[in-house]
Amino acid sequence: MSEVLETQIIDSNGHEILPGDGKKPINKKDMVKNVAIAFLSVMLILTFFSNTIMNYSLPQVATQQITYGSISPQIRGTGTVTAEDPYNVTIKETRKISGVAVKEGSHVEIGDILFYLEDKESDELKTAREDLESKEVAYEQALFAGDVPDEVITRVRNGGSSSYDTYQAKLKELNERYDALKEEKTNLEDAKNYLTHLKTLADTENSYNQQTIEYSKAEEEYLKTVGENPDRAAELEKVIAELTKNNTELKAANSQLGYSYDEKIEIVNRQLQKVTIEYEKAEADKTEGITAIQKEISLCEQRDKIAELKEKIAALEKESVGASIKSPVAGTISSVNKASGETASADETLAVIQIDGKDMTTSFSVTNAQAQKLKVGDVAKPQNAWMFSDEFKATLTSIKNDKTDPSGKKLLTFKIESTEVTPGQSLALAIGERSIEYDMVVPNSAIKTGSTGKFVLAINSKSSPLGNRYIATNVEVEVLASDDNYTAISAALNGDEFVITTSTKPVKAGEQVRLASE
Repeated sequence: MSEVLETQIIDSNGHEILPGDGKKPINKKDMVKNVAIAFLSVMLILTFFSNTIMNYSLPQVATQQITYGSISPQIRGTGTVTAEDPYNVTIKETRKISGVAVKEGSHVEIGDILFYLEDKESDELKTAREDLESKEVAYEQALFAGDVPDEVITRVRNGGSSSYDTYQAKLKELNERYDALKEEKTNLEDAKNYLTHLKTLADTENSYNQQTIEYSKAEEEYLKTVGENPDRAAELEKVIAELTKNNTELKAANSQLGYSYDEKIEIVNRQLQKVTIEYEKAEADKTEGITAIQKEISLCEQRDKIAELKEKIAALEKESVGASIKSPVAGTISSVNKASGETASADETLAVIQIDGKDMTTSFSVTNAQAQKLKVGDVAKPQNAWMFSDEFKATLTSIKNDKTDPSGKKLLTFKIESTEVTPGQSLALAIGERSIEYDMVVPNSAIKTGSTGKFVLAINSKSSPLGNRYIATNVEVEVLASDDNYTAISAALNGDEFVITTSTKPVKAGEQVRLASE
């Protein structure tokens, strides 16, 4: 194997010339330079994109500069409009509406037609006539039922009636007689029972005494029969004779005593029978007298109700004449509650008229602190002012304790003057203090609440090679006043700083943010 010897050829500039190449040789210094430039370019691109990506990950915030401005605190509330003494249009009978001649907001004069009615007898009139007929029949049947005294019938038919004093005196007389006879009857019954009891006791005692004598007599007769001493027999015979005599005398006395009791009981019994008859009559008189009083009261009530019903029928007949309802007052129709073809019931409100010259009012509650800023006579504006003309006027007429919370709230009442407002309408009002100028005013959305009180997030700007960086700084503030949009503050600020009003994410003090305008 033969060896090939390679020869290195170097040109005049020190570059190696490769065999058969023909190209310019590579410079090592240029290669290093190119690599360094490429590395720096890549690092620059990466730094730019990393900052851009980081910026887009930051909370985006909207800011507004603190300014000098005025605050006009507004007190707001909503109430329902009510009319002072509104007139409710009603009818006294059920009628069908055949046409409506007015609409809400229309102005009517006295005598203007409001509704047209079907010319037809009302249900109330038919019912009243039927009721009258049944009541008259019932009254006549009760009057001549046979249990009413003739003088009561005459008095009721002539339209009269006894007074309560007369009823009371009559009832007292009946009760006194009845009670006296009842007491006398009870006493006689007690006396009869007592005499009967005494007679029973006497009969029992005499019977016992007779039996005792009979027993003694029988005992002596036995001794006489079985006795062996003849002298003793004569003595026993004498004792037996004495006992027989005593027994006879006792029977005679007992008979006399029994007769005496019977005679006394009979006397009491005759008195009792007489008093019982009088008592029963007094009882019947009392029942009859009470019944007569009750019948007279009932008949007078029936008679008077019939008279009232006749008056009602006459009024219904009078109201049924004509086929329209006319306005008895002049004013503005605030509501129409019935349409053509509908039926209106008796005493149902068909329409409401706000009488000319009468006020409309609305009320709502506010805190005591809010009420202290107001006074009677202040003028309020509608919150939705675009819905009303310049003629609208709401004047504060009273400031009173709210009954639902007397210690914490006040009830504001406003007089409403507007042809565009009707009773029953919900009305939102705003009433405020006079404007006051403040050195530092920010939007309400800039005010935050923390554990130590109110604060704002001010924006501090820091320069960097890649641009400005914006840092949120917590600044405690004191709220001096506020209205619907702005708040006046006092704080350790120059007064020209920018504060955060809204953000896409929650922002904490010390965090970097990006501005919505960038």
